[in-house]
Amino acid sequence: MRAIRELSIVAPVLLCGFALFFGGGADDGSIPWLGAGALAAILVLLAVRGAPGGALALVPLLALAVWCAVSIAWSWLPDRSWDYANRVLLYALAAAVGLWAADRRHAFANGLAAVLAAVLAWSLLGKVIPPVYDYGALFVTARLTGPIGLWNQLALAADYALVLALWRRGRTGTLLAYLAIVTLFLTYSRGGILTAVVVGAIWFVFADDRIESAAALVAALVPAAAVVGIAFVLPGITKDHQSLHERWRDGIVFGVALLAGAAVSLALERLPRPRDTPALRIGAIAAGAVAVVGGLVFVSVNGIGSGTVENSKGHLLSTSSNFRFSWWSQAWRAFTHHVLAGTGAGSFQLVNLLYRKFYLDETTEPHDLPLQFLSELGVIGLVLLVLAMAVLLRASLRRRGHELALALILPAFLVHALVDVDWDFAAVAIPAFVAAGALVGRPPARRASVFALMPAAGVALLAFVILLLPWLGNRWSIEAEAASVSRPAHAISLAKKAHSVDPLLYEPYIARAYAASKPQVAYSWYLRATKRQPRNPETWLLAGLFAKGAGCPYQAWVNLQQYVTLNRNGRADEGADAYRTVLNEVNKHQYTC
Repeated sequence: MRAIRELSIVAPVLLCGFALFFGGGADDGSIPWLGAGALAAILVLLAVRGAPGGALALVPLLALAVWCAVSIAWSWLPDRSWDYANRVLLYALAAAVGLWAADRRHAFANGLAAVLAAVLAWSLLGKVIPPVYDYGALFVTARLTGPIGLWNQLALAADYALVLALWRRGRTGTLLAYLAIVTLFLTYSRGGILTAVVVGAIWFVFADDRIESAAALVAALVPAAAVVGIAFVLPGITKDHQSLHERWRDGIVFGVALLAGAAVSLALERLPRPRDTPALRIGAIAAGAVAVVGGLVFVSVNGIGSGTVENSKGHLLSTSSNFRFSWWSQAWRAFTHHVLAGTGAGSFQLVNLLYRKFYLDETTEPHDLPLQFLSELGVIGLVLLVLAMAVLLRASLRRRGHELALALILPAFLVHALVDVDWDFAAVAIPAFVAAGALVGRPPARRASVFALMPAAGVALLAFVILLLPWLGNRWSIEAEAASVSRPAHAISLAKKAHSVDPLLYEPYIARAYAASKPQVAYSWYLRATKRQPRNPETWLLAGLFAKGAGCPYQAWVNLQQYVTLNRNGRADEGADAYRTVLNEVNKHQYTC
């Protein structure tokens, strides 16, 4: 019975752990396997614990997944829309796994805190011992990324850890807060720091024992600031393009400073606490107000721009949006042209190529979750998103202690998603939705019968197939392109298999074009790719370059003209130069095909 009881904690904690360590960044490769784990956990928990209460709160999230799938019909990137529907389905499954932790929230909060501590410690260990985490042969970027794959999302994980640390307090809470603060600043993530300030402020407004939380925070913050200051003067830790020797040398120094800072934070945590008096509260509020006013003055003095920001420690003090204002404008422009249903889930990449004014201004998402859904899924998509989040957040009201800490994780995710692409990272989305599920859930009333499990198993199998097919199609497409020159017959077979499981892809057509023995046959496959995704400039570029290489400037001009129309400000050497060359030949009537 104890093993069955512990399963309701082990399953959600393990799911969060696998997502944080093996989420695969913004790539979709982990989606079917994380989904398989969630589905397996749901079936086992149904069998041994029964159906939990609160499942109706997940209906809006499932409706959002369905709307993403429906958008395939008009999507500019239909294959990406399927991937996005699967991603939303995965998050709904993660929330469903969290439902069973409803009667063990305290244990789940401790488990999640332990997993986050492991992620932060592993990330920092990569700075101390270079082989632990490969930042590239020449240390291309110094920003801390860890297993999550991108600095901003690692910063969000640190925000999760920080709010749990404020709840735990004591020695373990102080150490967790210390790890979170050092990690947060070494990611250079301004959005992560602002999110930490927002959720931290909410914690101190609603928490019961503010003095203990503040003591843990101060005990962690003081040595963390010193360690971060030391890291900023060590080129092997915070400077790009450093040799392995410099990384080892500075890593040892940083490691010693990191351990010393942890010891100091533990010593500070043992100091006597001040009394909770009205004067202390007024002083804390005044200090917060001064900090806010100082920040506003700093921003107003430096101005707000939209240009690029270098990945250096100066990133923390920059007030530029790093192209975000441009991306938000592009998303709004796309919405005004497609108000009701948008351009299709996950299709902003093509919106960006169509509207951008400079080739460096390239992204896959607008770095603002509401604007992204407004652009890609229209008003209907935004309403479903707001409804899904409102239903989940409603369970966070009037929480205290460990439940308040869990209740702040989804808000932290949503606040950070106003300036970043967190929805594309299962590593940070899954813990947020599992925590939300734990808050909306209620303990199971009775075990499910065998007859009830049979249709549940069928639905789970169908869901896994839906999650798996795009992964299979993409894998077989890549293998087909790789084999197209050396083993054309095998490449054609793989391309057929890829098309059979995911007919929305255009890559199998390109693989068959590579494997074709006659130019006319190859060109016909390129044309089929353009018909499969007519709003994708990549298909027109490949068709145009092939026609140019085959000595058919007119056909090359027809295709490359579509490419430059859909990608107006791309790099010249990627297709614009070729377009001007064939255009000159066509104007001179120097063509036969």
